[in-house]
Amino acid sequence: MLDQTPHGAITFGYLSAVVSAEHGYFGGYLLVSPLGRPVEFHCTAPIRPSRAQEILYGPTLQPYLLGEQIAGTLLGKAQSKPQMILTDHDSVLAHRAKSEVPMVGRVLSSNIVSGASLGHLLVSGHSFELAAGFEADREPAIHLLTLLARHVDLSEPFERIHEAIREAQRLGERGSEAHGQAA
Repeated sequence: MLDQTPHGAITFGYLSAVVSAEHGYFGGYLLVSPLGRPVEFHCTAPIRPSRAQEILYGPTLQPYLLGEQIAGTLLGKAQSKPQMILTDHDSVLAHRAKSEVPMVGRVLSSNIVSGASLGHLLVSGHSFELAAGFEADREPAIHLLTLLARHVDLSEPFERIHEAIREAQRLGERGSEAHGQAA
């Protein structure tokens, strides 16, 4: 049975972030069944780094915010443990060191480099990278991505996360506008 529940389930986690110039970083985590049906969804409140953090963290700021703060928070909230986590942000792969679950990062076609490497995977026309130092995830990742690709466009759940975050932003803005009008 492919479409299992969170209690005995095969699930796949999709973890993404949206950057808003006005609000900062929003994270979203969607767990889906092998048929692509939602099992759980979580999102974060916006995280806006201070100018001091930008200066002090330098190039490590985004891996810290996305890989530790956002990924750590979202994965900690989930009731289900996925068999694999997919992300569309390389910085989220920094969380692999703290996870028991294989993680892969989606590679946009413009970022594909020529030549194969142990960390590069191509499944159903989608290109992924393994987290650095976790090349042992290669075979399980290929197996799981192939299983998921039977029923799901591997990049489509990211679109659902982005739209859900945008919707939450719209609802939040309406709520603050209504609150401001009522005051």
